[in-house]
Amino acid sequence: MFDLIGQQDDQRAYYDTGGRGRSHAFYTGEEQYRREMERIYGRRWLPVDHVSRFPEKGSYVTLTIGTGSVLIINGDDGIQAYHNYCRHRGYRLVEEAAGKRQSLVCIYHCWVYDRNGKLKSLNGTYFDHFFDKEKNGLLPVRTEVRYGVVFITFSEDAPDLDASLGEFGEFARVYELADLKCVQAKDYPVASNWKLVAHNVNESLHFPTAHKDLHRITDFDDAGTYELKGDIVGAWQVIRDSYNSVSMTGRSQRAPMPLVPEADLKKINWITILPNLLFGFTADYVMMQWVWPESPSTCIVRHFWLFHPAETAKSDFSHEAVFALWDKANYEDWELCERTHRGLSNPLWSPGQLSLDEEVVSQIDAWVARETADPVENEG
Repeated sequence: MFDLIGQQDDQRAYYDTGGRGRSHAFYTGEEQYRREMERIYGRRWLPVDHVSRFPEKGSYVTLTIGTGSVLIINGDDGIQAYHNYCRHRGYRLVEEAAGKRQSLVCIYHCWVYDRNGKLKSLNGTYFDHFFDKEKNGLLPVRTEVRYGVVFITFSEDAPDLDASLGEFGEFARVYELADLKCVQAKDYPVASNWKLVAHNVNESLHFPTAHKDLHRITDFDDAGTYELKGDIVGAWQVIRDSYNSVSMTGRSQRAPMPLVPEADLKKINWITILPNLLFGFTADYVMMQWVWPESPSTCIVRHFWLFHPAETAKSDFSHEAVFALWDKANYEDWELCERTHRGLSNPLWSPGQLSLDEEVVSQIDAWVARETADPVENEG
């Protein structure tokens, strides 16, 4: 669907470092991590969830970003995010990962909020001239929905969301992303820097040695990198001739999504919305995989599996073969990432040469480096 990167384009991110990786401090340093949390996760629009996880009014999820927690709830005016703490004395309102509530009760001192974040009732006596109930609702977080993906930002001057998404909308349209249904979600704790996970899930060079099942189904030699506009990076990979689905069996009775072009029916399109959301677009399902930093050396990976509602409505629908393949591959990947992090933790580590098959690794690192660099001051 899109142009491939020209092999001789010397403006590519690959050449920023002479085709080599970055320093020990870039992947493991406290200062680099602080900059990433402040200048990327504290300033950019962040994709946080999919609309199918909010099927009814009052449906909610919670998410930890850095040291804070966010509550995302389907209110009367649509999906909206709030800081997940009571305005009274800071008690965290909701600990559960997901659920449904029509009211949010702080059990510490019984302040009660509705699903729109408004303070409805409270315990205790307050002087009217000190206290305005209307000004003590939950603190909102800027929220937008694009292509079925929920985005939030903590910044009032975040870069334009639509410009950042660039050409992503075409992938979302073809795979009907906004209409798909999330049938399973799973969180994985990983003892690795978040960027190493982002590297891992964006290249397939390791498939032959690390993922025998994935390598049996997909061909890492028949792959390429896209040249995309916006804060997105992407690559593609072909499914081998004898299979029609990326699953443990390699075969599926699910109908391909109707808008997927013939050239993409036997292909995985790997598209990442920077900084942290990878999509695996296939003809019969879509994966969403987030990586959320917890510290310079730990992160949480959140994985969704989404299918077309016409398929999930069938009495014989099953996604077990898909989940089995990727759950196994995920644990294999996390071991790779954790061992890589332990290796990079040696301050004497020297960056190695990247192959052209690891183009997206260079793109991710170059983007992070630009976003976390100190502003250039005008001379004079």
